[in-house]
Amino acid sequence: MPEKVLFDTDIGTDIDDAVCLAYLLAQPACELLGITTVSGEATKRAMLASALCRAAGKDVPIHSGAEDPLLIAQRQPKAQQADALGDWPHSSTFPQGSAV
Repeated sequence: MPEKVLFDTDIGTDIDDAVCLAYLLAQPACELLGITTVSGEATKRAMLASALCRAAGKDVPIHSGAEDPLLIAQRQPKAQQADALGDWPHSSTFPQGSAV
């Protein structure tokens, strides 16, 4: 029976979250129930997650969340990897603020 997973990510700054998402999308032992994105430019981060899901042929609900930390200064204001989105099909609309 697949393990149910909700993936909360700040994808788009470093490669680690993209690699993790690609692994989860390819892993038959994982049932990816949804993805939430946080940190600066949370919507662009959701677009990156959408591009990876589409490349994997998976339809996973994606929700963007908080762009600013509650207690510390913002360390990731930009999702630099979002510059590549023009080359990848992706969704650009997500329920705003629907993830913590």
